[in-house]
Amino acid sequence: MSPKKQASYFGYFVDEPSMLIFALLFLDGEIRGNILGIREELYESKSKAKYWRARLIKKIHPDNCKHQSANEAAAKLNSLYERMIRHAE
Repeated sequence: MSPKKQASYFGYFVDEPSMLIFALLFLDGEIRGNILGIREELYESKSKAKYWRARLIKKIHPDNCKHQSANEAAAKLNSLYERMIRHAE
């Protein structure tokens, strides 16, 4: 997501992990994709999908993030990642 677009979402959330967790659990489609940085290339390259997941999981993993929905969000992130690598070459 572009820094300008991401900055417009930040005004509604306490921090970035909260924004990411909200996007994972309550949004779908283009808006969720924009916030999470989901692009078509993630479905085409396992290495890019792996990097994308690693970058996000560092921010929302329950060991690092004390948000009450961190476990559920991490599971959703892993589900999205699994779907990506199933479609990758």
